[in-house]
Amino acid sequence: MILRTLTTTILLCGVACASVYAQLGEGLGTGKFGTFNTYSAYSVEPGFLSTSNQGRMFVAAGQSGFSSVKNVNLWQASNNMTVSYGIIDHFDALFSIVTYQDLNLRAVRGSQSSVPGDLYLTLRTGSHDLMDGRLGLGAAITGRFPTGGQQNVPLEIYKSENIEAGLLAMGSFYGNPYYKEQSFVLNFDVGIWSHNDNGSLISPTKNVVSPVKSDKNTLHLQYALGILYPLGAVELMLDAHGVSYVGANKSIYSREPNFYVTPGLRYNLRSWINVGTYVDILVAGKTDKTAYSQSTGVLKPGETSTSKGAPNYASWRLGFSLGFNILPLNLSAAPTEQRRRRLLDRLVEEEKGAQKASTQLEKLKTVRVNAEKELDKIRQELEGGGQ
Repeated sequence: MILRTLTTTILLCGVACASVYAQLGEGLGTGKFGTFNTYSAYSVEPGFLSTSNQGRMFVAAGQSGFSSVKNVNLWQASNNMTVSYGIIDHFDALFSIVTYQDLNLRAVRGSQSSVPGDLYLTLRTGSHDLMDGRLGLGAAITGRFPTGGQQNVPLEIYKSENIEAGLLAMGSFYGNPYYKEQSFVLNFDVGIWSHNDNGSLISPTKNVVSPVKSDKNTLHLQYALGILYPLGAVELMLDAHGVSYVGANKSIYSREPNFYVTPGLRYNLRSWINVGTYVDILVAGKTDKTAYSQSTGVLKPGETSTSKGAPNYASWRLGFSLGFNILPLNLSAAPTEQRRRRLLDRLVEEEKGAQKASTQLEKLKTVRVNAEKELDKIRQELEGGGQ
């Protein structure tokens, strides 16, 4: 009983320290034209520095692990701050850190816990335009550094105790390539993530009879589709996103695939600051296939003789966002100048194309005139020969 209580307590602490946005495409600064859970293929312009703060909270039925308090609601609040910087044309870098408030500890212990989670570093290439700018392509690579100090926690996407890495391919379709800020944008992502956990501990704690270690490297596939529709200063958004695991150990909490739908909106207060809100709604991921065991320490939060315990994933998650630009200093003029420059470049290219077409047309006219002269000569020769 003491072991179960201690282990459950550690699990709840793990929930507090888990990364809410564990992988690419899940809130790590999804980009200027990105939605809350889907990356855009648009890279930050050189010299631009911006931040994206995306928070999320949810509640699920669980167990406190303390003898005086048994069944409670597991509340979790967290924030992911991402800093994005444009390095050169088509390349930018993103640095992310997670902070937490564990409301469960506050309710039970009368105190509040706020700790940093894992660190993420992303290198992205984007804004590669095709189809006259209507289609943009991009790719990104991300590394996760486990500074949060906790692996395999319930209610969250799986994390190992090692450094992890992932690749993501991104695409964006713009309704109006010349004025992207005023048109709808359709984003789509697909990626793969390696948890690098072969031979690593899966049990949330070592203080158990038979701690479980992974005998393979766990992979998961992630995919997302998002649409952004601007209505003046307000941007309406809708995401569909999910995760599917490949070769996941039976003791991993979140080994089941999940799929969420996320409606939301973002309001641009000024050209350099915006706020937003959204809600994740669980569509698939309620089937529990995790192997729970007292000896391995993989216990189901909230499970009692009369309760089925907490679900694999929260059925809803409420989120909010705050984004603002830091550089360049002339925040209001800079985006406009960038748009003017891109439009001017496009007009210059089209003018060159028109000039080339005009030159070809003149050549065709010359060829036609020469051909008509030749035909005239042949006709005159034929007429002269007939006489």
